[in-house]
Formats: sequence, C-alpha cells, structure tokens
Amino acid sequence: MLPPPKRVKMLDRKADREVADHGVFAVRRHTYAELPRDIFVFACRDWCNVIAETEDGNIVLVWQYRFGTDALSLEIPAGVIDAGEEPIVAAARELREETGYEATSLELLCVVEPNPAFQGNKCFTFVARGARLVGATEFDDCEDIEVALLPRTKLAALLDSGQITHALVSGPLETYLRRGAGIVRG
Repeated sequence: MLPPPKRVKMLDRKADREVADHGVFAVRRHTYAELPRDIFVFACRDWCNVIAETEDGNIVLVWQYRFGTDALSLEIPAGVIDAGEEPIVAAARELREETGYEATSLELLCVVEPNPAFQGNKCFTFVARGARLVGATEFDDCEDIEVALLPRTKLAALLDSGQITHALVSGPLETYLRRGAGIVRG
C-alpha cells in the first residue's frame, strides 16, 4: 500500500557467521560494509500459533510458565516449526500436542516477524475451526501446559483486560477479531 522508501536502502552484508548455538536459537555475527561495527542477531526457526475454535463456540487457550518473564502466561497453542515441516502441519501438530484437540480445518490468518531488529524468523498464525478434544496431551520435555476454554464472545474483553501479555498472541487475536473471526483479507 505504501511505496518503498526514497532514502533508506538495503545494506551490503559482507559476512555472516555463527558464534554460538543454544538449541532454540543461534547467535550470528553480521558484518556490513556501511557500518562501523558488527551486528549480532538471533537465528530462530519459524514459529506457528493456533487460534482454535471449538464446535460449541469456545476459544482454546493455554496457561504455561514462561522462562523469560518468570511468570505464568495465557496464550494460544504455539510452537516451533520443525525443519522441513510445513507451517500448517506444525500448527495442527502443536494444537494436538499442547491441548489434545484436533480441528476439522486450518486456515492461515496472518504471518508476522517476531522482532526484525534482531531476528529473521516468521510466526504463522492459523485459525483452526471445529476443534474437538480427541486425546491426551504430549508435552515437550520442558513444557507444562493447562488448557483453558473461553467463550469467543468474551475474547475482546479478555484482550482489553490485559491478561494476555504475549505480543505474538495479542496481535493475531486482535487480527482475528478485526476480521470478524474470518479469514477475509481486505
């Protein structure tokens, strides 16, 4: 919708090397011809989120402990997209693993860049319709998650309450509400 900038240009990256690998992210050092110092970035895999609607009009939320904030966080099911895995497949897998729910359909709602200042990955958010509980959860080794159901009609009030603080959750939920819980792009 907006034309490209007139003055700001892409930089000429001369070097890109890994300096540390920490499993869920690697630290990379970038050298640019135009800059007086090197820039360090986090290399993360892409992520996926799932806004799951149950057959009876609830949204499937999850409570979990977050290491970065040292606090409990109310979120939507989400996780890392495995190497070679399609985002929609990862979304269905994460929904099933974290909540025990499966859905009759998944549709892409939005794609965002979590923090382009120092990360190059994307977060894909899907709407899962017709979600129903089909089995037990299958958490990763450092996960402990509790499912919470919220009537879809109370989602705006929940967002306004400030109880959801995760930016990669609140942004897609706002998009979901703005689009009338549909996928129509305008």
